[in-house]
Amino acid sequence: MDNSPQKHPTVNTITVMIVEDDKRTREMYVDTLQTTDDIECIGAYESAEDALKGLERDIPAVLLMDIGLPGMSGIEAAQKIKEEYPTIEILMLTVYDDDEKIFNSICAGASGYILKNAKKEKLIESIRGILHGAPMSPLIARRLLNLIREKTAPKNELLALSPREHKILELLVEGLSEKKIGETLFISPYTVHTHIKNIYAKLHVHSRAAAISKAIKNRLL
Repeated sequence: MDNSPQKHPTVNTITVMIVEDDKRTREMYVDTLQTTDDIECIGAYESAEDALKGLERDIPAVLLMDIGLPGMSGIEAAQKIKEEYPTIEILMLTVYDDDEKIFNSICAGASGYILKNAKKEKLIESIRGILHGAPMSPLIARRLLNLIREKTAPKNELLALSPREHKILELLVEGLSEKKIGETLFISPYTVHTHIKNIYAKLHVHSRAAAISKAIKNRLL
């Protein structure tokens, strides 16, 4: 683990843990987070195995997880971490132009993605956004939707959504806010909110990230 500079977190501070095997990249992420007022880096590890030990001491709000790790992969680690620590939001770090890896990461429980070549501002924006219902970039969301559509959707009457609910769920995956969804579909934000509540009820979830994860796992789009 890297020893990162210490700050004094406040109630509104977002705690973040990093799992990245490349030392230079890991240190760059630590420096970026430590110079951001509302974010506190509480651990930086080079392997999933080390991170799991770190989680026994500190539990972050957000975990930055490299997909391509030595030993236990980022996808395997994401699944294990979400099972043991369901409150952690996992943001995958990827250089892969590989839809299957991204798809598998979502199914494992990751809530969002960011490319490693993204600017520092985008990284900070993604960390903040993942806690407020914006789990992935529009580019990656569209790639995921295309992948889902290429797969055969299993029939599941318990998860049946109406055509309007399917469309709203698709727009949620693309990262649109309730206001933007209303503008796109020419309906009021209140109506959008009602549809989203119905979607959550049908999917037996309580958040946008959970709805997206379940939709992808069950290939509902």
